[in-house]
Amino acid sequence: MKLKFFAIITILSVLGITAAIIISNWDKHLIYLSNGEIIEAEKTWVILDEVFYEKGAGTLFTVKTEAVDEIVNGGFSSIDDWKTIISHAMESRQGVFGILMSQMTWLICLAILCLFSSVVLIRFILSKRTHAEEESDEDELITISISPQIDDSEKIVIFFLNIYLMQLRGKRTDRYHYRQTDIRGFLNTTVFDLRVNIDDQWQSRRISLGRIGEDSSARSKCFYVIFDDHLVVKIPPEPVTDFNQYIESIKADRRIADILAPRECLVPRLSIVLKRIPSFAKIMGKLTGDDEDTCVEALNLYPKFQDFLKSSGSFVFYMDLSKYFFLGQILNECHDANAFVKKELKNYQEMIWTPEAFTDRYGEDAADLCFDLQNVFALFNGRINDNSIPEFQKKEWFATIFQDKKPSEKAKKIPYEAEAALAHLKDQHAGILNAYKRLLQKAARKQAFKQNLSRIQSISSRLVELLAWLFFKDVAIRDLKPDNLLVAGNPSKYPVFLASPEDFEIGLIDVEIAAYVGAYKGGMDQPKLGWTTFYATPSHMFVNEIIKELFDDVSYILKLQDWYAIVAIVYEAVTGEKLFVNTAGIIASMAGELPRHLGERSKMILFAKTGSATFWKTATCEFESRIAENADALKAVHIEILDDVDEMFQAAAGKSGQESIRRQLAGIKSKISAYDLMGRMFYHVREMMVRASWLDLVSMPHPGSPGNAGADEKTQVM
Repeated sequence: MKLKFFAIITILSVLGITAAIIISNWDKHLIYLSNGEIIEAEKTWVILDEVFYEKGAGTLFTVKTEAVDEIVNGGFSSIDDWKTIISHAMESRQGVFGILMSQMTWLICLAILCLFSSVVLIRFILSKRTHAEEESDEDELITISISPQIDDSEKIVIFFLNIYLMQLRGKRTDRYHYRQTDIRGFLNTTVFDLRVNIDDQWQSRRISLGRIGEDSSARSKCFYVIFDDHLVVKIPPEPVTDFNQYIESIKADRRIADILAPRECLVPRLSIVLKRIPSFAKIMGKLTGDDEDTCVEALNLYPKFQDFLKSSGSFVFYMDLSKYFFLGQILNECHDANAFVKKELKNYQEMIWTPEAFTDRYGEDAADLCFDLQNVFALFNGRINDNSIPEFQKKEWFATIFQDKKPSEKAKKIPYEAEAALAHLKDQHAGILNAYKRLLQKAARKQAFKQNLSRIQSISSRLVELLAWLFFKDVAIRDLKPDNLLVAGNPSKYPVFLASPEDFEIGLIDVEIAAYVGAYKGGMDQPKLGWTTFYATPSHMFVNEIIKELFDDVSYILKLQDWYAIVAIVYEAVTGEKLFVNTAGIIASMAGELPRHLGERSKMILFAKTGSATFWKTATCEFESRIAENADALKAVHIEILDDVDEMFQAAAGKSGQESIRRQLAGIKSKISAYDLMGRMFYHVREMMVRASWLDLVSMPHPGSPGNAGADEKTQVM
C-alpha cells in the first residue's frame, strides 16, 4: 500500500514538472543566425527578405533572411522542434529549468529528502517496537483449550467464549466463566451467560445455542447459534485436522451452490468467524479481494489463526443464517396445537356438563367420554363431601385436573383436601383424562390446520418447485429434510409472506452429500454416502458401481432420492407427522447389516436387492395406510404448479415404464391436491427403484416390526 502511494506521488510529480516545462515554452520562438547566435522571441513572421520578431509587448525587431539559418517554434510543432527548444532552455537555465537547476532548489530538495528519510526511519523503528509489543501482548492474550471429552454444546460455548475474550483482549491473568441460564431463547434455544473480569470490571454477554435435530454420532452435528448473528455451526463426524482438506470441503459445497445459483444455498464461510477477531480483521484490511479468498490467503500467511476455526483440534464449519428461517421451525409453528388446546379448554370446557353440546362439538362417538368425565367429577365431589362449597367452585377446582404445566393462580388457592382428591383421581382415572386430552388435541389440530392452510399450501408448492429446480440443474441433494431447508422471504413481513408462494422461496442449508449428476468428462463423481432414515431409500447406501448393476440410469436414481424425500416432507407439512416411520426402521436395520457385505460385490448386490424389496413392500404398506388416515387433510391442500414443475413431470413421464403412471405424471396440473400428487410421485419412485423379480426374494414383514430397529432422524454418513 505504501509502495503504491509512493509510485503515485512520483508519477504525479513527473507529470507536473513536464506540464510546467511545456506550458512555459509553448509560445517560444528561436531564431538561429548564421553567426551562431540564437535569438529568443515571442512572435516571428517573414515579409519578403526580412524576418520580423517581437521580444515583448511594444517591441519590434528585424533581421535579414540571409542571416537566418532556422526558425524553431513551440506550440503544435514537431518533436524535433520541441527537443531543440527544451535543450536551449536547459542550456540557458530559463523558466522551469532555471528553478530546478538553481542551488537553492537543490538545497531544498536535499532538506526534504533528509526529512522524509528521518520520518521513514522513525516510523520503521516505532512500527517495529509496536509490532514487538503487539506480539508480546498477543502472547499474553488468553485462549481456553477445548477438551475433546466434553459435550459438543459446551465445546461451542467455549469456542465463542474464546472469541469474546479476543474481542475484549482478555489476558491470562483475567478471570472468566460461563453458565447455563434458565432462560429459553429464540427457537427454544438454551441461553448461556459469558462473563469476563478485566481490570476488576466484570463484562458479560449472552449466547443462545440449540441442537438442530436429534443426536447421532454417525453424522455432522449441526447447532443453531445466536452470537450477534444467527449462525449454523456444523461439527464433522470425523475430526478434520488438515487445513487444505478443510478448504477443499468448503470449495466442494461452494461448487454445488454456484451450480444452483441464484437459489439461496448456505455454504460454510470463514469470514463469519474470523471477522470477529480484531487482530485478524486488521490483517484482512491490508489485503484485497473477496472476503473468503482474503481469509484463505491470510490463514496461509499466518497459520496461527487457523486455530480460531477449530474446536478440540478439529476444524468446524460455520454458516450465516441471519436472513433466513428454518423450514422445520415453520412447520412446527404451523402444527403447534398447544395454544389451540388452551383455547379449546377455556372456551368449551363447560360442555362436559351438557352431553348434547359435547357431542355436537366432538361427535357422537364422544358421548361415552362425556359421561365418564361426569362420573370422575362425581367421585371428586364425593371425596370432598362438603355441601357448603358451591357447585361452581368444585367444578372450577376440578378443571385444574386437565392442566399439565404450572398451576394457575386459581389452582394455587385450592384447599389441600381438594388437591389431594384431584391427585388421586388423576392417577386412578388417567385413561379417561388422557382420552379427553386427545380429543382436545384433535380438535386443536383441526383448528391449527384450518388457520394455517394457506401457508401449508404455499410451502408444499414451493417444495415441489425446489425439486424441479434441482431436477433441471442436474443436482441431487440426497439429504432433503425440513432441518436442511431454509425459507427466504422478507423478514419484516414474516409470517405473512408464507400465505403466497410468490413471496418466498425454499433454499438449502447443507449440501454435504449432494452430487452433480449431469453429463461431463470423466463421468459422475462418487458422492459421499449418507442418509436420514425418515427420508431415505436403500439406494442412498450404495456406491455408484453397485447402483449401476441395479438400475439403468444412476443419475436419475439419485434425482429420485430427492423425490422420495419431498413426498415425505410434503406429508409432514400437511399433517405435522412423519410419513415413513416403520419404513425408517428398515433403513436402520440395513445400515446395521451393510458392513457385513463390504468388499464382496456379489453379496452386496444381493443384499441391495433383498433390502430394497423389503423396504418398498413396507414403504408401500405404510404410505397407503397413512395417506388413507389423513385423506381429508391431504385432499384439502391444493398445490400450485410453478415455473418448471410441469416440465419435470413431463420428463418423468417419459422415463416411466408403466402406462398408467405415465399418464398420471403427464396429467399433473396446477391446484392438484397433495393427496393425488404424492401418490403419483411415490409410485413413480417405486417403479424405478425396485424390480418385480426382487419382490419375490422376500416375504412381507409385519407392518409394526421395523419400528424396533431404532430409526434415527439424523443423517448417517458412511
